[in-house]
Amino acid sequence: MALVCGMAAAVFFSTVMAYGNQPDARPLDLLGCTLLGAMTLGVAWLQERPLVTLAVCAGAGAAVFVLGYALSLWAVPPLIAVFSAIAAGRRLAGWAGAAFLVAVPGAAAVVRWDADVAIAVLVWALLVLAAAQPAEVSRARRAYTEEVERRAADAERTREKEALRRAQEERLRVARELHDVTSHTVSVIALHAAVAAEAVTRAGGPPEAAAALQVIRTSSRQAMAEMKAALGVLRPDGRQPLPGSAQLPALLRTVGLPVRLDVEGEQRTLPPAADLTVYRVVQEALTNTIRHADATTAAVTLTYETGAVTVRVDDDGRGSEAPRGHGLTGMAERVAAVGGLLTTGTAPSGGFRVTARLPA
Repeated sequence: MALVCGMAAAVFFSTVMAYGNQPDARPLDLLGCTLLGAMTLGVAWLQERPLVTLAVCAGAGAAVFVLGYALSLWAVPPLIAVFSAIAAGRRLAGWAGAAFLVAVPGAAAVVRWDADVAIAVLVWALLVLAAAQPAEVSRARRAYTEEVERRAADAERTREKEALRRAQEERLRVARELHDVTSHTVSVIALHAAVAAEAVTRAGGPPEAAAALQVIRTSSRQAMAEMKAALGVLRPDGRQPLPGSAQLPALLRTVGLPVRLDVEGEQRTLPPAADLTVYRVVQEALTNTIRHADATTAAVTLTYETGAVTVRVDDDGRGSEAPRGHGLTGMAERVAAVGGLLTTGTAPSGGFRVTARLPA
């Protein structure tokens, strides 16, 4: 409000003083004071109702010009209203107000042709344009900034959603592996505890041993039931079991380079943990071959031994000179988790060799 009062004082004072240089101008009467007051008071609603301010200031400003009052700082409120409307994004209303401010005095100048009036209209038009054009620049700059900020916010939300999705998928994958591998092991424990308890009872062994085995059997079954209740819901869509050695032929067909699969020894069903590790080792080793080795062929050898299984992946690439990422570290950790041993290095053929020996 203080700003509006200061502007009103400046407008009235400058108008009164302007009559010293413009003696032919229309004397400042009640109508003129009313129009000047309307312009300055209209600025008070600039933030809340910019279109109302534009209409009041443009109408009063055009009327002051056409009626021939002395030219002074009363031109400031209409120019501020035009600038604010366009800069705020109300382009149509802002340019309509600017056109009105120029068109009405221009029409009056044509009706009562006078060189001085024509010059005044031209200067007035330039002033209006000087207010409207920077407003366009300000509006465009603000629109560009808002668009950049919006896109940055959208990109950040997308990254957060993607990170959350990947984290959820990883948690589900770990939970499923835990469910599939551990459930088999617990089932075996419960089964063998039952067999052992029956054997102890038939052989007339100590009742404490039979009771302990019965506790093991009962606890194993209870743990199995609780684990299925907690983790079994992770397969609501009927997902396929985790991959293993049986899926190696399908995996090799997706590699993108010729890969030979050799099986040595008597093939048999592997424990779930070892079977999954065989598949993951081959998958990661071939991934490294494609990314880093510049190889043209590869070979996978699966050797079944008594109490163990060995998987070997050879390629004809750059050998130990090829750059390696974190895949080898992950393979070593996975193999060690099931009690196995991973060795890597240059193959006899000059390429790279990955060998994993797993207890089975």
